[in-house]
Amino acid sequence: MSYPFDSIWINQREVSIHELLLGHVSAQSKYEASTLDFISAWLTGQETFILQTSGSTGPPKSVTFTRMQLHASAARTVRALGLEKGITALVCLNTKYVAGKMMLVRALEHDMKILVVDPGSNPFQQVSPGTNLDFMAVAPLQLQTLLDNLMNNNRLNLMKAILVGGAPVSLKLKNSIKTLTCPVYETYGMTETISNVAFKLLNTSKASNYFIPLPGVNVEVDDRGCLIIHDAIQPDPIITNDAVEITKNGFRWLGRADHVINSGGVKIHPEKVESDLEMVFKTLETSYNYFIGSLPDDLLGETVTLFIEGEHIHPDDVVKLREAFNQFPERLHKPRKAVLIPEFQYTQTGKINRKMAQEGSFKLIPELVTHP
Repeated sequence: MSYPFDSIWINQREVSIHELLLGHVSAQSKYEASTLDFISAWLTGQETFILQTSGSTGPPKSVTFTRMQLHASAARTVRALGLEKGITALVCLNTKYVAGKMMLVRALEHDMKILVVDPGSNPFQQVSPGTNLDFMAVAPLQLQTLLDNLMNNNRLNLMKAILVGGAPVSLKLKNSIKTLTCPVYETYGMTETISNVAFKLLNTSKASNYFIPLPGVNVEVDDRGCLIIHDAIQPDPIITNDAVEITKNGFRWLGRADHVINSGGVKIHPEKVESDLEMVFKTLETSYNYFIGSLPDDLLGETVTLFIEGEHIHPDDVVKLREAFNQFPERLHKPRKAVLIPEFQYTQTGKINRKMAQEGSFKLIPELVTHP
């Protein structure tokens, strides 16, 4: 295929497309290598591509897609966002995985200038102040880092669209996003869906509480209440482990079915409990990584448990958490145990490996143990 620009920029250096296709460009990191290899493969007409899952919901696996499927997915996203040719796309997600690769496909297929930076927490760190940026896809941590510095707001507001996904968007981030005037979309997708199949607009007067499927995508739920995706660019339906609520407006994500806690016969989505705890965690003396999981319980079967990364917890934080537990709106959703784990295990895309944490050793916080 032809690409109308003579070069791309990667980590503040210009790379000639001609030299890249001749194999004369040396990558300076594994990330650069995956980026340059993919661009070369795409521009030379490779017909099939193997995409690797991140391993956040099970063992990593490889999925093969055709060039036409990737092209169709990219075209659908670009049309939905109303993006035009000639704009600049910032690629700041790991191009080893689908989110980063699809940013490259969107840019290559729709004549966007490509500016690539390493996938760190601050995507603007390696971008010159005077560089115009029009479109990017980011992880929630990256966008929060940018929004924590008010000096970034002008640059963000000049963008045509920002996609944020890969992990739940926190209440703090949602509130920060509402201060922006450029459209910011939370995405729903995964490797198996070739990235985005639904968007939720988080700001402007048209903001929504629901994911709206993109054209060609239809959804339903199975008998577990989990999302089934029917996509015109896929030969078979995609059955997910995501519990959702479908309405006439779209669908609302409730949590992972494989994370559900069965406590006293009540099914509890830990993601909902995490959301309820978010505000209290912002008031604590120390910043903690945490998640809600479960531990076996003789009476309830499973008990809602707070897992905190670290070897110690500040005494004042214990008091605040105990007060928060006692004020929980739903009795069975209330965490009845809290434990410390010195160090969480993380996936390659930075997500907590909940399964390993819940099966490993831990230290109980006795002041936060309550009984039904």
